[in-house]
Amino acid sequence: MSQVIMIFLFPIGLYFYFFVERKDKPKYQKIFDDFQLKVQNDARLSDKEKTEQYTNMLRQNGYTIVDTSPSMIKGEKRLLSMSLLAMSIGAYYVGVFVYLAYYFWLQKPHSVEYNVNRVE
Repeated sequence: MSQVIMIFLFPIGLYFYFFVERKDKPKYQKIFDDFQLKVQNDARLSDKEKTEQYTNMLRQNGYTIVDTSPSMIKGEKRLLSMSLLAMSIGAYYVGVFVYLAYYFWLQKPHSVEYNVNRVE
């Protein structure tokens, strides 16, 4: 029974990776870009308040703040890809260890950078 599940997990993971996750990456980034535009266009906020809002946005979404200056905030987060994990399980469980090694040691974290003084 488990082999039957593993046979279907690989193609299901392929579908979700190419047609769902990759399509949703720009939507995910757009959330942060829209937030930056909203904060930048709010004339009532000082630079310190903008910095606090950016920091709160990153922390609420699980990002770690890696660089902070008076004019810039940068946060990073590793994104777990469930479709790649499903494909690795479909590769007879050995792929799970390969994917986890990739996730912890090779994957570059998703980075979001906010510039306080930049107006687009």
